[in-house]
Amino acid sequence: MPPWLGHYQRNWLTGDISAGVVVTLLLVPQALAYAMVAGLPPQTGLYASLAPLLIYALLGRSHAQSVGPMAVTSLLVAATLSKLAPQGGAEYAVLAVWLALLSGLMLLALGLLRLGLVADFLSQPVLSGFVSASALMIVLSQLGPLLGSKGGGATLPALLANLWAQRLSFHAAACLLGGSALLWLLWSRRALAAVLCKAGLTPGAAQLAVRAAPVLVLLAGMLTAAHWGAASGLRLVGEVPSGLPPLGLAWLPWSRLPDLVLPAFFIALVNMVQSLSVAQILALPRRESIAPDRELIALGACNIGAALSGGFPVTGGLTRSVVNADAGAQTQLSSLISALLMTLIVLFATQALFFLPLTVLSATIVASVLAMIDFSLLRRAWACNRADALAFIATFAAVLLLGVDSGIIIGLLISLGSWVAKSGQPHIAKLGRLSGSEHFRNVRHFSVETLPATVFLRVDESLYFGNARHVEAALLAMAAPDTRRVVLVMSGVNRIDLSALLMLERLDEALAARSVVLWLSDIKRPVSMVMDKAALSPRFDGRIFLSASQAWQSLAPQRDYQI
Repeated sequence: MPPWLGHYQRNWLTGDISAGVVVTLLLVPQALAYAMVAGLPPQTGLYASLAPLLIYALLGRSHAQSVGPMAVTSLLVAATLSKLAPQGGAEYAVLAVWLALLSGLMLLALGLLRLGLVADFLSQPVLSGFVSASALMIVLSQLGPLLGSKGGGATLPALLANLWAQRLSFHAAACLLGGSALLWLLWSRRALAAVLCKAGLTPGAAQLAVRAAPVLVLLAGMLTAAHWGAASGLRLVGEVPSGLPPLGLAWLPWSRLPDLVLPAFFIALVNMVQSLSVAQILALPRRESIAPDRELIALGACNIGAALSGGFPVTGGLTRSVVNADAGAQTQLSSLISALLMTLIVLFATQALFFLPLTVLSATIVASVLAMIDFSLLRRAWACNRADALAFIATFAAVLLLGVDSGIIIGLLISLGSWVAKSGQPHIAKLGRLSGSEHFRNVRHFSVETLPATVFLRVDESLYFGNARHVEAALLAMAAPDTRRVVLVMSGVNRIDLSALLMLERLDEALAARSVVLWLSDIKRPVSMVMDKAALSPRFDGRIFLSASQAWQSLAPQRDYQI
């Protein structure tokens, strides 16, 4: 039984129903459009919206998360599969299904093994650079269909070259219809609600009209194309098969699986970060907490369900989920209602999509992803941490110049490299005591008291094999020739490994050879437990203090300190 069903309240029903209807109105054009971004037939987007909605409603914990096709995921699918098979073919569709299956299995395994921390491998600047560049790539990839040609290309130079080569094939009617649709969507997002409120509508009704704007654009486009008929020359969606997709998994030769494993992992990683972020955003206003590992299990099951119903990788979408929450969703009943309505559309209404112009679909894609191109984090990073800003720029450039699949690999390497660089050379502070207190601060930034022939040093990082040698060398260098006692303050050390323990032994021996005694203070319980198991604690017997203040009191002669 879903967790929300046991405590369901009758007064929630109206909100869940209205949210389910609103999300369906938003999901239909998105599903069709993102299938096109992924290089798949439009009905694939509809299929990928059915099982995930149902499965997440049963397994998920977020009250308003809406799982389905998303822009960045669709672009990753296209970037991966365009190298393996021609778009539009049966093999391409089969590979998309297996990509969803593999990424789903990986997410499920990460959740069962409680490895949600893998999401932290992508730093926020890298992730923001990746999303912004991917959104720009999506916009550029849709300029061709928006103008009546095909476009194409996996990198910025290739996209621009294809647009230039096809400039003579731009279609006047497509330019007019697509451009009008795009302008309407952008204007409605910015100003329609205010105009409707001035006309007398309530704010809630005005917002509902804004959310229905993409559906109105699709209807207008279909009516226009149907009126002009074949003489218009517009590229249309065409025949969309009706009926539910057959359940099952298409056969794929085992020799093709290795080509999908690494891309599936990166798709799983991006989907995991995005879905967990959306769940956290939705939980904050309600003062709720999320269970990351449980969310990963639900998201993995959603992707497996998408694969078994002929779809492609899916994740929780920020725009759709926020709309779901704003429309009144209180529980995942709203997703069940959306799944029911999508099922009815797939069964009985797909023929109405025949006259849908591709230029209008492209307009809806461009309008929805433009907001994802965001450089605000880059400006903040440049002001406070140039390394993070450079990580954003490097990831952004890599996606544009090398493609989204290579870009995310480079982004991941940048994230890991940045972490290794920072933790490998941790900050080490020389401390002194604030006069008349038990507090210790960096001698470079505060006016503090110090003890003669005694130095207090604090390492602001956990100690492990990656920084042990650097810390050892730095501590030895910071012990002046007249130093006779070194107090290593370990308040910033949360974890320690065997390499670091051996380093402490070598440091103790090296200092002893200089007639310097090494003392330890502020050792946290997890660190002391490791020291006990490694039989290091007896070595420092009598030389371990509970705090730096205790060390000061024990080592300081009466009033024998300097200011």
